[in-house]
Amino acid sequence: MNDGTMQDFPLTLDKILDHAAKWHSDVEIVTARDDGASDRINYEQLKSRALKTSHVLRELGVTLGQRVATLAWNTQAHVEAWYAIMGMGAVCHTLNPRLTATQLAAMVNQSEARIIIVSADLLPLARQTAKEADGVERILVIDGDTLGSGDGVSALAPLTERAAESVKWGEFDERAPCGLCFTSGSTGVPKGVSYTHRSNFLHTLRLLQADVLALTS
Repeated sequence: MNDGTMQDFPLTLDKILDHAAKWHSDVEIVTARDDGASDRINYEQLKSRALKTSHVLRELGVTLGQRVATLAWNTQAHVEAWYAIMGMGAVCHTLNPRLTATQLAAMVNQSEARIIIVSADLLPLARQTAKEADGVERILVIDGDTLGSGDGVSALAPLTERAAESVKWGEFDERAPCGLCFTSGSTGVPKGVSYTHRSNFLHTLRLLQADVLALTS
């Protein structure tokens, strides 16, 4: 729990999206597409969809502290998944799409992720990764066609549309892990690095300071 030196609540990352949805509800997140089109969603809608995605993950058996892998580009759907995973207290294991399936499978084996959320154009790589890994049970596809369902592969969007906003975010220790990624392996076998909610929260506040990046709305 928080020691009172910052805010009077645990510094978990769901609080960031709560703040955005409450005070900047109409501000848009824009995803640029390869064909020149763009997707737009505001923070209030993003929070709603992320909560529904948390519901989908809970129905698939994801619980506090479990790892969920993502193999995806920087899009709206990936941000929804990012908050959905971390908000419910699970750990988002981001996979590097520039690595081989064998390398990714080794990382997934270490994190023990049972679910991979993947961008549609990376589905072949996700399928091969799941084939070489030990415990992947489900692949959820975002940002495009599933290229054929079955074999544990399904589109995430229809599941999210039907889901309720029933999962309550937060209410766990701010020092709990929220993210996991691996080094590039340029100096040896890739090594997993875990991040906590508290460290990410404080890092975000630091980046917002005027003498650093001075990010504003």
